[in-house]
Amino acid sequence: MTLPSPRRKRIQLLSAFFLLLSCIAVPATAIYASQAGVVDWHHTWVGKAQWSALTSPSRLVVSTERNMLASINTDTGAIEWRQELDEPVGEPQASTLGVLTFSSTGAQMWDPSLGRLIWQRDGFDHILDGRITSTNVAVIVDKRHVTAIDSTNGQTLWTSDRVADHSLVTLHPYDDTTLYIIERLDNQDAFNTIALDISTGKTISNNKLSTQKMVDNVKVVGKHLLWTERDIIRWNQLGTKKIQKAAVSSLIGSLASFASAEPETVRLDATSLDVIFLSAFNIADDQLMMPTAAFRIQENGLSLIQDLDVQDSIGRVDALAGTTVQFARTSDEEMTWHLVSDDYAHKEHRLSHDFSLTGDMEYVKLVSTSPLRALIVTSSGSTFLYDGTTKDLIWSREEAMGHATASEFLELPEKQLWTQMADEIAEEHPESIPPLTRYVHRLQAHMTEARQLPQWIIHRVMGAVKSDKAQPADASELLQAQQCWTNATSPSIVYRDAFGLHKLVLTVTSTGKVIAQNTADRGAIVWSRYFEDVRFTHVEMVRSVSVKMPPVIVVIGESGSPSLGYEETHLYRLDALTGEDYISHIPEADMYFEPALITETKIAKVMRLPIEEPDEHTHLLALYEAGTSRVYIYPDTEGARVRFREFADSFYFVQPSSKQHDGFRGYHVVEGYRGSLTAKPVWTLDLPSDEKVVVVGERQPYEKVALLGRVLGNRNVMYKYLNPHMFAVLSTNPAQGTLTVRLVDGVKGTILYETMHRKVDAVNHAVQVVQAEHWVIYHFWSTDAKTRGYQAVVLELYEGEWENERVVGTNFSSYDNIRPNVQSSAFMFPYSVQSIGVTTTRGGVSTREILFGLSSNQIFGVNKGFFDPRRPRDKPTKEEQEEGLIPYAPIPDERQMFLTYNREVFGIKRILTSPALLESTSLVFAYGLDTFFTQSSPSRQFDVLSEDFSKSQLILTMVGLVVAIAIARPIVRRKRVNALWQ
Repeated sequence: MTLPSPRRKRIQLLSAFFLLLSCIAVPATAIYASQAGVVDWHHTWVGKAQWSALTSPSRLVVSTERNMLASINTDTGAIEWRQELDEPVGEPQASTLGVLTFSSTGAQMWDPSLGRLIWQRDGFDHILDGRITSTNVAVIVDKRHVTAIDSTNGQTLWTSDRVADHSLVTLHPYDDTTLYIIERLDNQDAFNTIALDISTGKTISNNKLSTQKMVDNVKVVGKHLLWTERDIIRWNQLGTKKIQKAAVSSLIGSLASFASAEPETVRLDATSLDVIFLSAFNIADDQLMMPTAAFRIQENGLSLIQDLDVQDSIGRVDALAGTTVQFARTSDEEMTWHLVSDDYAHKEHRLSHDFSLTGDMEYVKLVSTSPLRALIVTSSGSTFLYDGTTKDLIWSREEAMGHATASEFLELPEKQLWTQMADEIAEEHPESIPPLTRYVHRLQAHMTEARQLPQWIIHRVMGAVKSDKAQPADASELLQAQQCWTNATSPSIVYRDAFGLHKLVLTVTSTGKVIAQNTADRGAIVWSRYFEDVRFTHVEMVRSVSVKMPPVIVVIGESGSPSLGYEETHLYRLDALTGEDYISHIPEADMYFEPALITETKIAKVMRLPIEEPDEHTHLLALYEAGTSRVYIYPDTEGARVRFREFADSFYFVQPSSKQHDGFRGYHVVEGYRGSLTAKPVWTLDLPSDEKVVVVGERQPYEKVALLGRVLGNRNVMYKYLNPHMFAVLSTNPAQGTLTVRLVDGVKGTILYETMHRKVDAVNHAVQVVQAEHWVIYHFWSTDAKTRGYQAVVLELYEGEWENERVVGTNFSSYDNIRPNVQSSAFMFPYSVQSIGVTTTRGGVSTREILFGLSSNQIFGVNKGFFDPRRPRDKPTKEEQEEGLIPYAPIPDERQMFLTYNREVFGIKRILTSPALLESTSLVFAYGLDTFFTQSSPSRQFDVLSEDFSKSQLILTMVGLVVAIAIARPIVRRKRVNALWQ
């Protein structure tokens, strides 16, 4: 059945226009050189630091949980260089000549000033520890050998055998000539302290130290080995067999702060100097406190230096140049630095810090003693450099962004409507206010706005007269944008601009942070929240911005683990503009709209439903419990139940099968006894036992489809197969080297299309897929001798095999027996890919751009016109030229197609897009380790004046025309009058 001729003709004309527009825009998809650093910003991160070392007075080398090795300038906080390591490493070691890193089988030495690799050694048998001595010898210990390596060239100096069944505690360079290997003899309840000659590797001494079975807090402090056995502290001077001991109760018995402490809970902290700190647990008023004291190791025992009183958490210790500092949280808004100098005098520095925004201190590094400066790394990943003398914050870095797990764009409110809303909300009970009073209040609000009229006029005139080109961000501006948000100033509401290019990006992290960034202010943080011990996995926009109602988000995470004996799911409702807890204004619904919900229910799937509950007008969330058939809706109010019952008949979802079998199950949610919701299985798709799912595609959220059909060069139409329930499943058979692609209907489990690619390596090379509108694009590595390399395949689905063929009916139904006609084509692709995104625009009219996150840390944008299965293999015919088809060829490798131009965006995990108010423009945000934001206009900016357009020349032209008319008008009138008199 075809459309009526006039309607079809309009569709054809519109399609032809936009297709022609897209074809014109194909050659240029990247930003212009003048826009670099103006419409985009790039934040470089390294993640939460877990080790650091000074390699120069202003250079700090750090190793992070994201497996990064980086150098940070201690004066500015700028990253000077960084290296992404292939494997997780042990604790690195540093000297002025280099930084030593090691994994299980290899060791590397890095240049501390440039970050380049000096040498690399492989072939070790499970490396246990490594050290750099003061004579610049790198010593590596594995299960079988001790190997000394020249730090400058990587040459082996000597090798010594060791017994393999001993578990190594640590390597300890004693002095310039002696190195100690300290081993724990688990089967004999003893330590071995083996002294080696650094220059030859020969054994100098070997001492066995007997211990009890329960040993804890093993530390090497200067020339001593310390450990605890329940409530006893023991220590041994290395090189001797004598073990000294001291009862914890005798050390802390006379200290007032330890009055309620349990000696068995003692914790020992120490550095390379002979100063140790003892802490114990003390529970007072249901609050865990940590009394702490500093002691000095002497020949005849431990002597008290200072009772440091009660602290709120476990302190962290570091030493530098004869000075030892213990850093502790003493309240939620304050931390204290306890300084012990080389003469054992004690000083105290108190600094303000809001721990509610960052979490407790997890790692500290003393950077300098004059001035007294230290690096503070918190549990959220937020990193700070404080000056303890002046109590100033030198710089900060929000390294929690390096642990991002999910992001979402937030549409901002219009300032005029939002301020009007604020005025109306101020009237708590408008029905009780007289109309005259309300009218006067509104008049006063309008008069206040009228005061801004002159400023608005001046701004408009000056903007039209002079160029308003933004300048690229310099390094200081980007560093400012990467700083942590503090409670020094309350978050200010930001508003939408005229073109909708100004938005917030809301990001949640695995370290418990929720962060809002301003896209128009170089990505500066507008607000942030920290939730202790929560690993966030989802951020859901349940209410977008609207008049009289702020936008609301729900952030979802988890805490605990099976090994700890508990798991909890956390749901928090936040005001998306301020980050504050969202409190319902409906009294009878308070219990359902509480801002925080913590439950032991483990959630396997979170689904945002296209329906709203009637009270707060927030979208419902459906939560599927793992390992059961139970489904919950959030919030679970009576009004939400009524809305859900109206939607329940069409509520289907898909969930992967159990871990034992690769496959999928389709569920239909039904209401059971007393309103309980149950996921009822309706179909099962089991894959062959020798296949493994590698990636699953899904429909793009908030997708807009402008046209239902594609107009061909002969004016006929191919109607798109738009199935909202379709998803793509790509699986591999490693033994046979095949990649199978299946398009599945999620309502009834029908396989709509299936194809297989042979000679594919999907084990060593990642497979990626993206799905939008009526097409699917996937990327893989082919091992075929003729087509060896990366390939990208496009599948386009149409309702019928023939032109103008369309399914009868106005509404799509998965239960209609419809098989799509699939057109496909494969293209050679120049790069390895680790993620794929696709641009979205307001009306879906502009051509799409496929955004590939490359393994080379770039974003490569390819116009959808290149991924067209109808691209002709021969010279295009006249109809194909009119349709805008490009001759078939591999995907071009052109530098102007890189949205990131010369920037490296490390670890791209997902590329998120959002439409602007301009139909031509899509906003792009990529996150992984780094974060990157830019604008993409695949069809060029056809709906806005270019930056080169001269507004001043236009105004001068208009003024000149007006003046010319004013001068010429009386002259012409006089001429006409004179002509009448003749």
